[in-house]
Amino acid sequence: KNLERAVSILAFIGVRLLQLREAITIPYYLRKKGLTEEAKAVENQCCDTVLEEDEWKVLMRFNKPRGHKGKGAPSLKWAYQSIAKLGGFTDTKRTGIASWTAVWEGWSTLQSHVVGYRVAKEMIADGESL
Repeated sequence: KNLERAVSILAFIGVRLLQLREAITIPYYLRKKGLTEEAKAVENQCCDTVLEEDEWKVLMRFNKPRGHKGKGAPSLKWAYQSIAKLGGFTDTKRTGIASWTAVWEGWSTLQSHVVGYRVAKEMIADGESL
């Protein structure tokens, strides 16, 4: 029963991480086939389809996207790369594709920061001092 519970929780996380990784891998293969416009369209999708508002706002505190005006969610490509960087990804091979370990570690780190952000936000809303 405990295993079933863990699988049901982790399955949702796995789907979100797959969606993020597809933001990088699909354009990579589309470019190989010469479909540059389609690749750009996938890369430039907003990350709010995968991440909650609190998540991408906290992520922006760690890694500001270049040329972003601060209005609305940044791209999925940026979100994937930022989460991977939180997990220790340095892109030394210049592929842009992080390992699953780096993405998982980054996701875990992001979730820890989001929990802290939400607690602080709730305390401020209740009139408590930090």
